[in-house]
Amino acid sequence: MPSANSSLSSHAVDCLIVGGGIFGLSIARALLGAGFSVMIVDRAGAGEGASFGLLGALMPHMPARWNVKKEFQFNALKSLSKVKATLEEEVDLPTGYERCGRIVPLSNSNLKGHSQIRSDEAERVWQKAETGYFYELRCKVDYDGWLNPDFAPEGYAFDNLSARASPRLYCAAVKASVVKRGGVIREHCEVIEIKEQGAGVVVTLADGSNISAGQMVLSAGYQSFPILEAMLDRSNLGQGVKGQSLLVKADQGPGLPILYDRGLYVVPHDHGYCAIGSSSENEWQDPSSTDEICDEMWEKAQALCPAVRGAEVVNRWAGVRPKAIKRDPMIGFLPGSKRVFVATGGFKISYGIAHHIAQIAMERLSGLPDSFEVPPTFELSHHLSET
Repeated sequence: MPSANSSLSSHAVDCLIVGGGIFGLSIARALLGAGFSVMIVDRAGAGEGASFGLLGALMPHMPARWNVKKEFQFNALKSLSKVKATLEEEVDLPTGYERCGRIVPLSNSNLKGHSQIRSDEAERVWQKAETGYFYELRCKVDYDGWLNPDFAPEGYAFDNLSARASPRLYCAAVKASVVKRGGVIREHCEVIEIKEQGAGVVVTLADGSNISAGQMVLSAGYQSFPILEAMLDRSNLGQGVKGQSLLVKADQGPGLPILYDRGLYVVPHDHGYCAIGSSSENEWQDPSSTDEICDEMWEKAQALCPAVRGAEVVNRWAGVRPKAIKRDPMIGFLPGSKRVFVATGGFKISYGIAHHIAQIAMERLSGLPDSFEVPPTFELSHHLSET
């Protein structure tokens, strides 16, 4: 139910969400399910920022050196199958989700040794006997035409926890759920000022209009950082990291795993499409242009994966992902506030954890205890600390 901290009768909505990416949409869906009235405002179109990418690789952190952060992501990925099924049933739209697994070719004995350590750790921390999830080494390359054996002289590592989803389909399905549950989405609305006022929050838009809400979530991707810096009189709380990717029509068969080799992903999607990426560019001029970096990834992908050689390139994409100052996601109330909540900085793992971030956001905005442990490094207070 809505938080008792809000004077709901005097506000347009219980909760206003600034930013309609996968974090913002997922939080809106969770809040609507808890009885809140919700409005999303987005400076472009909801789901059209970094969440509009092509890759869709949902992969766990390596199981070695297990910690709270890795366990949080593991549990989120583990629950995605159920989340996907519930979402697709609710809105009758596909998400492109499949738990397809991942291959990492082993190019030398040193990499093979590290992978053996990860395999041993996965047996313990992924609880294979209970969950069925594993990370194991295999000697023979048995994916004919999918993985170039020249890249795997020492075999390959395979995990069956990794999954993929179409970012655009998944985001569209969550957006449809928000609308179906009664949420309001206002697009092409730029926020220029946020103030806590009285028992709520007042947000001023670029057209001069105001929206009042009992509470607010700042989830505007990398554009959250300058807004947050202005509110807190701080600097350098995060940055935008540009990424490029491409989509090809390779007509590969079903049931193939993700390929990952030295920062390059080849992700098989439905209907014979395959996504390739993604770059990480800390310096950039045009956030939406593709260039020779995209060309280089395409050349490397064709060498790694024979099945995509000569495939038709149907789309190239570039966008800017939010990377908080201490890299991990940034969530939590502003210092001293119970009205303004921050949820941004998902960087490369947003789709895999968005439903868990949404659950935590809903509980904290409702004044409820967390239903599961949140990594301390995710907390806004951690990002604001000087160390």
